[in-house]
Amino acid sequence: MTGKRGRDLPPMTSLPVFEAVGRHASIAKAADELCLTPGAVSRQVRNLEAFLGCDLFERLHRKIALTPAGEVYWAKIHASLAEIRAVTSDLAIDIERRPLVIGSPRVFLQKCIMPALGSLYARRPDIVVKFVTGNQDMEGLDGMIYVGAESHRRGFICEVLAPADLTPVCSPSYLRRAAPLETPDDLERHVLLRSAEFTRNWELWLGPRTSRIFAATRFIDLESSGLELTAAVEGLGIAIVREKLVIQELAEGQLIALFPDHMVREHYAFLFSETKLRSQSFRVFRNWLTQAM
Repeated sequence: MTGKRGRDLPPMTSLPVFEAVGRHASIAKAADELCLTPGAVSRQVRNLEAFLGCDLFERLHRKIALTPAGEVYWAKIHASLAEIRAVTSDLAIDIERRPLVIGSPRVFLQKCIMPALGSLYARRPDIVVKFVTGNQDMEGLDGMIYVGAESHRRGFICEVLAPADLTPVCSPSYLRRAAPLETPDDLERHVLLRSAEFTRNWELWLGPRTSRIFAATRFIDLESSGLELTAAVEGLGIAIVREKLVIQELAEGQLIALFPDHMVREHYAFLFSETKLRSQSFRVFRNWLTQAM
């Protein structure tokens, strides 16, 4: 029973080839349209004829024409493929109209993406992008911006966007009134700013000093990421930040980068499934993102 049901369907890859040959009445023209060799087209047609047990074409001198059976079969296949193309096009249009959902770290979104987002909408006013923060996986996302090493997940593409180097920063006013700060070990006599999300960043930057400095220093703990940056500008203490996120504050003298020789080198990366490249709106967003960052 199973074997018989398998015989109900012809070799599916042969059907678009057969339809093109019948439409053009030419193997060469069909091969050109399908980006195949004439030999490959001929083999596909012969495979279909062998499956059906009848000739679909008459091979004439320098010509090819549908047989009566071939004409009946071609009309049905042509109509079926046209319907498949139409419903596929409709579905693709619906997909293009839905918002792109992009995950991003909160402060990167605020400091790097939002200031540049106007150029995307100027280029494509019809594009709709929804940004979400806090996601740690790709479920429900078209793409995800994250900090870390390049991902090599099968079926996914990972592109490095920008440096995400970690460095401590503070305001000039804090530095003037605080205890001497000549080496990273001196941080144990200072006020450190941290959010629950980014305690890891202090641990990563301090390395082996972490336990000793955490035991001796005073922390101001903040609920949301990004607040430590505001607190640092206000002179409340020292924050650990991605240098790219404070380019403006450093240039304007609101913040000073401490210990530039001790930066921890990391990167922002953009991860997405290879299948997303089928979407024109996603390709537009991806190209804009890599250029803007």
